[in-house]
Amino acid sequence: MSSREFAVVNSDEAKIDPYPYVYVEDIGTYRELDTEDKKYIEEKFHPADGNRPYVKISFYSKTPDGKLSGFLKRSKLPKGLMSGEIAPPKPWWRLW
Repeated sequence: MSSREFAVVNSDEAKIDPYPYVYVEDIGTYRELDTEDKKYIEEKFHPADGNRPYVKISFYSKTPDGKLSGFLKRSKLPKGLMSGEIAPPKPWWRLW
């Protein structure tokens, strides 16, 4: 592996409970990561590798093709949102 490869979650972060990342689904819910998800997000990738995990900068950010799905740092979940609940729409005053 090259020294320019990085994992989204390093070995120290992987030990944190609850796990520091979740997966946001296209319908606006999130779920906990399963074993395969964790293995993928803990794998080292070069920043230019197209197979690296897509990590969202905010809950409401979308992929280039307009999808809501992607990995998200748990601390960036909307306040009070429980796993499986659909998030409320983004407030109109935060659209810009």
